[in-house]
Amino acid sequence: MKENQVKLLPRWVFLFISVGTSWASGLYLGMQMVEGTSTAYLIRIIGFGALALVMAWGAYSNH
Repeated sequence: MKENQVKLLPRWVFLFISVGTSWASGLYLGMQMVEGTSTAYLIRIIGFGALALVMAWGAYSNH
């Protein structure tokens, strides 16, 4: 009998996405500091920051 094999994404994918979204969050933070406060930038900073944390958690956790 064949056992069910589930393909899981490698950890480096989560790490790569986490680094990319952290970089994007920092970019928007820098843009907000230069251009002034904007709700649109604030939403992007929080969104990309939260996504970075979730992806870092995915890279760190063991199944």
